[in-house]
Amino acid sequence: MNLEQAQIAALLSNYRGRFVADDQDVGILVKYIGTQASGTVTVAATTGDITFKHGALGAEAVDTTVVATTGIIDVSETYGDTMGEVVDLINASPNWKAVLVDCLRADPSTVAMLKTMAATQAKVTGGLKLLKSSAACLNLSLAIDRSIFKGIEFDNTNWINTILSIISKNTFTGTNLIQIYSINRANKTEKKVYERAGGATTVEQVLPASGMQMELDSFRDDILLVRMIGSAACTGYLCINGKQTNFNNPDY
Repeated sequence: MNLEQAQIAALLSNYRGRFVADDQDVGILVKYIGTQASGTVTVAATTGDITFKHGALGAEAVDTTVVATTGIIDVSETYGDTMGEVVDLINASPNWKAVLVDCLRADPSTVAMLKTMAATQAKVTGGLKLLKSSAACLNLSLAIDRSIFKGIEFDNTNWINTILSIISKNTFTGTNLIQIYSINRANKTEKKVYERAGGATTVEQVLPASGMQMELDSFRDDILLVRMIGSAACTGYLCINGKQTNFNNPDY
């Protein structure tokens, strides 16, 4: 590879695209970082309660470092009824690390916001994805976030994230909105920076429209989250294209 090819490759490596259809966006990325051979996560049907176990492979027991010895986050309780509280409870244990991805801290964790999942290994490179249920939360969301591209070990310090285009199609009732949030996960701050009407039901909307330009940058260290909302029903798909730029090295 010559210098010109290397420069082009470096430039293209900054560009990011994500696509999601119903029930595919990621609520939480979680990883077992404890000393046992195995760590599993279960999301219960109906209730949405989340159980954390660890131990020998195939003989895991509840991890008593999670939620005052129970090993279970009951999302119907006030201590864990938002996604932000759920992530904080997971991170309070020395055995687990979790980050929010395609959701806000204020999003409710109740009413089975996360999809049902049988016990699944979370001692994996990059982390285990806990997916959202669009039927429960009535939105599809996508983040430009280094953790979803590089794994849970990476953060967004010294990075600027940019949205270049949004493609969406929503079969909805009520209202259809496209929103963008600038989010600092470390400081636990979230600010809506853009909102407009989405397309008509079942009709694909492309932003920017022909002849227009969209290049929306995050604040330094923030991620950008794009959300498609159906106020009474939401089903369809969402696609975003963007880029990530290192603040200390714009050519990285």
